[in-house]
Order: sequence, then structure tokens, then C-alpha cells
Amino acid sequence: MNALVPIPVPTDVAVLAETYDASARRRTRVAMWAAGLLALIVIGGGALVPIGGAVIAAAEVAPEGRVKRIAHPTGGVIAEIFVGDGDAVKEGALLMRLDTSVSAVDAESSTASLEQLKAQRARLSAELEGRGTISFPADLDPEAAAAEQRRFALGRDERASLLAQLAERINQSRRQIDGFNVQIGALRKQQDLILPELAQLRELKAKGYVTIRRLNEMERTAIELEGSIGALQANIAQANAAIAQAQEQQVQVGQTARADASAELAQVNAALNSQTVASADAGDRLDRSAIRAPVAGVVDKLAFAAIGEVVRPAETIMEIVPQDDRLVFNGAVSPGDIDRVRVGQPVRVRLSAFNQATTPELEGKVIFVSADPVSNPDTGVRFFRVRVALTPTSQKTANALKLVSGMPGELLIETGSRSMLSYITKPLMDQFARAFRN
Repeated sequence: MNALVPIPVPTDVAVLAETYDASARRRTRVAMWAAGLLALIVIGGGALVPIGGAVIAAAEVAPEGRVKRIAHPTGGVIAEIFVGDGDAVKEGALLMRLDTSVSAVDAESSTASLEQLKAQRARLSAELEGRGTISFPADLDPEAAAAEQRRFALGRDERASLLAQLAERINQSRRQIDGFNVQIGALRKQQDLILPELAQLRELKAKGYVTIRRLNEMERTAIELEGSIGALQANIAQANAAIAQAQEQQVQVGQTARADASAELAQVNAALNSQTVASADAGDRLDRSAIRAPVAGVVDKLAFAAIGEVVRPAETIMEIVPQDDRLVFNGAVSPGDIDRVRVGQPVRVRLSAFNQATTPELEGKVIFVSADPVSNPDTGVRFFRVRVALTPTSQKTANALKLVSGMPGELLIETGSRSMLSYITKPLMDQFARAFRN
């Protein structure tokens, strides 16, 4: 058998292979350096390149001044109507005239005595403010004052009696809790005596020194003790619930009294106003029969369209949208974003009603943020109210676009710039922080 003999490699082939290996290593190093440089650029750019953030909220155009609600203190029968929805009116312009005769509402309210209404208002004001005494007007009829003083004392005594009953109920529940705790303490002591004995019986039973009957009796005793303790703890929970309920009722006593006083006071004030108007002379009634525009603006939501219709006291007749007021945007911010919204923040406004390609964004700033959320009456969605005022330049643009109240828009409330890297790392850091807290 011939031995294996290595075949000599030509010199030029060896040199070529070595050159190829060196070239491959250089390409690998270059690729690694390029990848590292690219990663460094991406990380550095992510840390340095700012990305603007914003809270987005739906909004609508509104005049800076509130819409003026037109009403009449005493009401009456409509004699003339001079305007319609959409009419532009000047300040002081005649909108509507009522019949000068006394209306049915005035005739009904005039049956109440003016002195009695004043005395009722004084009593209700004292109850609403929680005062211990009534401040009657100096010129009030003494009989009317005495009658309301008796009603005031009666209501105060009734509330005091109810509060005393609730306090006694609370004290009784607390005494029950003390008794339950004493019983639990006694049962715990019994457990302390029985449990060691039970453990010994289990050992003796395992060795065959005691019967299963004896062990079961002791086991039942231990279980009964635990059940008794649980029942007493449930009784304590019920007593605490009764205390909480009684304390809530104590709070409701005052709240109910103030709420009733507030509602009754509103009725008394309306009746008092009607009675005062009914007592005025004919010339005064004639002057008040003319309903005029308090500001220049546009008539909206006219509630009456026919002669002879009856306007009730304080009923909304129409609204006047101020014409010369500066326009603002009223927006709705989600409760999840409100922590990033502050007064003074810059805002960009997009006008949804216009072509986005040709209509520039308006600039403004936040001038109001509501302290508490409100709910949409139709959808029930909760939101915080914000108001945005335009800059002078954007206000001119808005005027040129002829924006009107109610037009929709979108607010981009700027919250500052963050690096691209922070958008990636912050969720991870928050998750780590939450995990460590847990």
C-alpha cells in the first residue's frame, strides 16, 4: 500500500488564497465599523432630534362674550314681534313688545302678600346659609316676621331631633362593636387553650393512645370557635356599615335642608319679583313691555313666532349672539390628556369646515382650563373644557374667513418637544418603575 504523500501547493495559489482572506477580513471590519457608525448615528439622532408633541381636542367657534339670553321678569302676552332668526340688530334695537295688560301669571302671583314674601325670603336665606338667626328687613311687618320665625324654629328643632337620633344610633352601633370585640377576645383565648391540646391529641391519636371520637370532639370545638369568631366579625362589619349609613344621613340632613331652602328661595324670589312688578304703576309696566337688544349681534333661537303667545316669567324668548366680540375656540380635552394642558400653552387650530390644503392653521394660546370635568348630556362622555384665544394675526385671518359661532375646529395644544429616543425608552422605563413598585 502506497503511503499518502501531500501534494505541494503552487506558490501563486497560496499567495492568492492569503490575499483573499486578508481582503475578506478587511471587508468584515469595514462592515462592522459601518454598522457601528450607523447605530451611533441612529441612537444619537434619536437622542438629539426633537419631535413636537400635542394634545388634540375637538372644538367649535364661539364669541368671547357669552351669548345673551333675552327674557322678561314678569312675562306677558306678545303684542308685536319685530325680528326673526338671523336678523342683525344694534344695541337698544326693539325686538318685541308685550301687551301692557296684567298677564295671568302676574294676576296669580299678586295674591301673595309682599310682606310675607319678604319674610319668607329672609327665613330661606338664613336656612340656606346655615345661620342660627334670621335677619329680617327693618321695615318688615312684625306679624309676617313672627310667622316665619316660628317656621324657622320648627324646622331647626326637627333637624336637631333627627341628628340626635342618628347620633344615638351611631353610639349604639359602637357599643355593639365593643361587645363583639370582647366576645372575640374571649373566643381567641379559648382557641389559645384548645389548639395546643388539639395538637397533642393528634399526636396521641397517631400513636393509638386516644380514640378518634375524642379527637373529633376537640376538632369540632375548634371549628365552632372559629365559626363564632367569624360570625362576630360579620356583626362588626354590619355595625360599621350602620355607622357609615347614619353618618351619611347626618350629612344629608343639612344638605337636604339647604337644597329645599334653595329651591323654595328661587320660587319665592320669582314670586316676589312678579309681585313687585304687579305693584308698579302703568307707566313702568309700559316701559318694561318693550324688549330691546342689550348688545349688537345676531338674533338666534327665537322661541315665539305668533302674536298672542304667552311668555312666562324668566322664560327665554331669544338669544343674541354678540357680533363684535373676539372669536375664541371652546374645546373638549379628554381626562387622560388634561394633565398636559395648562393656561398659556401655544395652540395650533385647524378649521374642519374649510379645505385643509388651502386654509392655513391658526395660532393661539390656552386662556382657560376648567377645574372639573363635565359630561356630554347626549353621550355621557366626560371631558374638560378649554378655551383658546387667537393671536392678533390669526384673528385677522379668522375675520377674513368669516368664521361664525358653532363652526367646528381641531385644537393641537402643543406640549413641548421630546427626542425620538424618549418615545422609545419612556414606556420601558415606566414599565420598569411600575414593576419595581409592585
